[in-house]
Amino acid sequence: MDALKMWFLWLVSIQIRQSLDEMANSMELITPSVEISESFFEALEKGYVDKSRGKITTDKDINIIKNDFSAFVRTFDDLEASADLIALPNGDKVERLPSITRWIWDEGFSGSISLRWQKGTTDLPYYCLGHIGYEVVEWKRDKGLATFALKSMCETAQSMKMPFVEVVTDIENKKSQRVIEKSNGRLIETFTKPKHLDQTLSNRYRIFL
Repeated sequence: MDALKMWFLWLVSIQIRQSLDEMANSMELITPSVEISESFFEALEKGYVDKSRGKITTDKDINIIKNDFSAFVRTFDDLEASADLIALPNGDKVERLPSITRWIWDEGFSGSISLRWQKGTTDLPYYCLGHIGYEVVEWKRDKGLATFALKSMCETAQSMKMPFVEVVTDIENKKSQRVIEKSNGRLIETFTKPKHLDQTLSNRYRIFL
């Protein structure tokens, strides 16, 4: 009986590993293109909000992107910060930072992740709280996508010779905290977000590369 039980547990462990491998193999970070844009617009219609890049929630916003999708895509590799100014929630307009953004893809659009920086320094301006920001669509959460995306983007930052990246998450967002900790994020401070944001209590993590 013990031998049968051990065999059964071994079989289950093999099946779990195979399932995890299949999930990992289907995950990608990709540069968006017109050919795969339909999945992105479907996510917007379902209520997806990319907090890391600003809200795209109205029909007007969506139509603007559809009418000039190539211009929208150009902002995903903005290494010289040449895109338009960013409008903060309070109406202030600020300079963009150099940035790279990728879609999280798992048999369809599943979210996005961005890396931003200032040339010649690891410091960030007051309106950008972290080097990396990410958002996974609600219906694809708890599948390891955020963990995969963060680790992949950290590899990109490392290839750019960045010594570390900082990631910020709300103090109540335990799931995001676990994602960051899986990438060896170290909590360096708890702080209140500035007025131009929601002034929530947040944690700042540093991931050494």
